[in-house]
Amino acid sequence: MTTSVSKWLPATAGTGEFFIVVTPDTGGSFARQLDDLFAEYQRACAEHTLDAGTAVTATVFLSDSANQEADLRCHPGFIALTRGGAAVTVIQQQPVGRKVGLLVCHVRRAAGSATRTALAVAGTKAGAAGLAVRTDGYRFVYLRNLRADDARDAGAQTERLMGEAQVGIQSNDVALATVIRTWIYVHDLDAHYPAVSAARNRVFARHGITAQTGFPASTGIEGRSSDHADLVLMDAFAVAGLKPGQSRAMTAPRHMNPTVEYGVTFERGRELVFGDRRHLYVSGTASISHEGEILHRGDVVNQTRRAIANVAALLANSGAAPADMRYLLVYLRDAVDADDVAAVLADSPLATVPRIIVHAAVCRPGWLVEMEGVAIDGRGETGFAAF
Repeated sequence: MTTSVSKWLPATAGTGEFFIVVTPDTGGSFARQLDDLFAEYQRACAEHTLDAGTAVTATVFLSDSANQEADLRCHPGFIALTRGGAAVTVIQQQPVGRKVGLLVCHVRRAAGSATRTALAVAGTKAGAAGLAVRTDGYRFVYLRNLRADDARDAGAQTERLMGEAQVGIQSNDVALATVIRTWIYVHDLDAHYPAVSAARNRVFARHGITAQTGFPASTGIEGRSSDHADLVLMDAFAVAGLKPGQSRAMTAPRHMNPTVEYGVTFERGRELVFGDRRHLYVSGTASISHEGEILHRGDVVNQTRRAIANVAALLANSGAAPADMRYLLVYLRDAVDADDVAAVLADSPLATVPRIIVHAAVCRPGWLVEMEGVAIDGRGETGFAAF
């Protein structure tokens, strides 16, 4: 069993954040790996004094969702996780060499300092999960596992989840302008991503979200549900109550150009500043140049090195460092490349960051690897409310 726990704790008493990554040992049936995974997750929670009521989001990665999701949802460990209120995504992105993997984010706050409310997400299929956490300063909304409640094409499903008032991402009084981060999972990415990207562009233009106002950080990646009719599945994170200047685009212009220069609408990353800390949401990042071109075609080792350099540059331009990363998700077009990619990561500034490597195609066929994650540091600004 491989388990990694990353945490960020303030220098004085306050809210702690924990990220738990679990992957079973290779071999064995899905049922056995699932038992092992949740037993290990519960052990890690006990070690760090966490319970289901502190979990805010979770992603369960499956190798074969059509044959595994029903068993997953009946498992006592999964039921306990969802009963505690965590907003959970179930996605077919095989953890390389395994049948299942888990990433859970916990936020441990002082008793009485926040209220948690489960949210129903309008216009979506069963399995959608929403959680709102209200503090003195903010309303954090986590929307997960969103699938459009019809079987239209990929562009229409994207419009349904993102673009319609009081549906999908915009339900529960979430304004699209408050969305900090999105994850867009596309079944048969090579075929459907252009329609998804075009639909996102239309939605943002319709709602007045432009390069001047700033876009969310985002990952658009291969992924699917257990239902073949779902061409698009989405997750989103939004925050209400932010002051001007509190949410900032992350850039690294010497390494990567603005995405609008090649027709897509997301930021390379987004920095969210609180009174006591910063969150830095690094979008899906690949081997791209400052002119928007793929670098090192056909060479997964050097593509991995460039992607790491791009992540490091994004962090550096915001005054952070690779050591501030709390977890890393790594997506591979070809699972056979996993050992080579892991070796590069092990000899990089991201070597100690908890990670999970999954099999999932990136939005351009020439990209063999992509990575994303969240960094947290203590460089808050006292003009803003604490997290």
